[in-house]
Amino acid sequence: MQAFAELGALIERCWGSQDYQEKSFPGIASQALAEFNLPERTDPWEIIRWVHTTPNLPEQMDLNAVFGDPPITLYVGSRFYIDAYYWLDGTTSIHQHCFYGAFQLLLGNSVHSTYRFENQQEINARFLVGDLLFDRVSLLSEGDIREIVAGQELIHSLFHLDRPSVTITVRTYKTLNAPIQYRYRKPFIAYDPFFKDQLLAKQTQTVGLLLSMKHPDADALIDALLESADFQTTYFILEKAFEFLCHRPLESLLGVSKSTDRFQALLDRARARQGELADRLLPVFEETWRQNDIVRRRDQIQDANHRFFLALLLNVPDRSNVLRLVKERFPEQDPVELIVGWLKELCATKTFGSREPNVLGIGNFEESHFFVFKELLLGRRAENIGADLATADFTAPFQDVANQIKSLSLFKSIFAF
Repeated sequence: MQAFAELGALIERCWGSQDYQEKSFPGIASQALAEFNLPERTDPWEIIRWVHTTPNLPEQMDLNAVFGDPPITLYVGSRFYIDAYYWLDGTTSIHQHCFYGAFQLLLGNSVHSTYRFENQQEINARFLVGDLLFDRVSLLSEGDIREIVAGQELIHSLFHLDRPSVTITVRTYKTLNAPIQYRYRKPFIAYDPFFKDQLLAKQTQTVGLLLSMKHPDADALIDALLESADFQTTYFILEKAFEFLCHRPLESLLGVSKSTDRFQALLDRARARQGELADRLLPVFEETWRQNDIVRRRDQIQDANHRFFLALLLNVPDRSNVLRLVKERFPEQDPVELIVGWLKELCATKTFGSREPNVLGIGNFEESHFFVFKELLLGRRAENIGADLATADFTAPFQDVANQIKSLSLFKSIFAF
C-alpha cells in the first residue's frame, strides 16, 4: 500500500536523523501520522481488499492474531513496523508496552483510560503487587493520535466502542529499556502474560479439571497444593477456583453458599501460608468477574447508546467522569436524563431464552429505584434523598434502595462514596 510505504519512508528518514534514539520515536511517529492524515487518505476496507489480492505481503509480525481481529502488518523496516488492527469487540485489558511508537484511530471511537501503578512488593520480576490507580479517561474519535512510551510511563486501556474499529500503530521492535509488557488486574496485581512456566500451567489446568468434573477429592488436592505454592502460583490456582466456585446463579437463586464457602476455605488455606498478601486476591477476582459480566451483557445488546453506557460502566471508575463523557458525546442533552432513560430501556429489555428479568440481570427495579439512581447520579448522598422521596408518589426505604443500587456490580464503582 503506497500511503504506508511513504509513511514508513518518512519516519525512517526523520528517525535516522535522530540517530534512532528510541525515546524520540513516539514524537516522530505521531507527527508523521498527523501529517499523512490517514483517515482522509485510506479506506480500512481497501486494506482488506489489498490482503485478498496481493501476491506478497510484508512479513506479518503477529501471524497468530494475538492482538487484533485481525492484525495486518503494512510496512516493515529494519527498526520499526506499521500495523493495522481491526477490532470487533472492545478490550478491557490494562497494560503497558515493551516498545515505543504511536497509534491513530482510523475508524470508530474508543474510551482511552490511563493509570499509574504504585509497586509495593515484587514477588518476582514477572509478578508484582501494588496499587493500580486511575489517572484519566477520554473519548477518542477518528483521526485522534496518542503516543506510546515503553514501561510504566504509559499504563492504559483502549476500549473500542464501535464494531468494527480500526487503529494504525507505528511501533519499534521490543526495547531493552522495558523488556516486560505487564498486564494489570484491578486493583492490586501486575503480571507478565507472556511468561510460560510448564509446571504452573499444568497445575492450573489440573485444578480446572478437578473442579469441572466435581472430583470428590478436589478440595483436598487443591488444599495440599496451596500449602506449598508460591504466591504467583497461588494467584492462578485461586483464580481458577473462583471461576468455578463463585457467582453460581443457581446457588444464588436458592440462597445457598456451598460453593462460595468452599472457595473461602481454599482462600483461608492460602492465607495461612501467604499472610496478608492473600487479602489482595479476592478484590482482584471480584473485579475481574464484574468486568466479564458487563462484557457478557454488552455483547447481548445492539443499540449503540446502550453499548456506550455499558462501556462507560466497565471502564470509568467514577460518576463525574461518566457524566463528563456522556456530555462530550451528546453535548446538546442532559447526561443525567440520558443515562436514566438508557437504564429504563435496558431494564425493559429481555434476552431471548434467558431466565433473567432483563438484559442487565437486575430485577424488581421500580420507580423508587430510578428516582434514587437519578439522585445518586446527581451526586446526592442517600441520607439527603429522604425528603424528596417522601414527597414523591410512592414511599420506599430510601436508604435500603440506595444501598441496593450501590451494591450492584454494574454500579458499585461509580457510586463508591
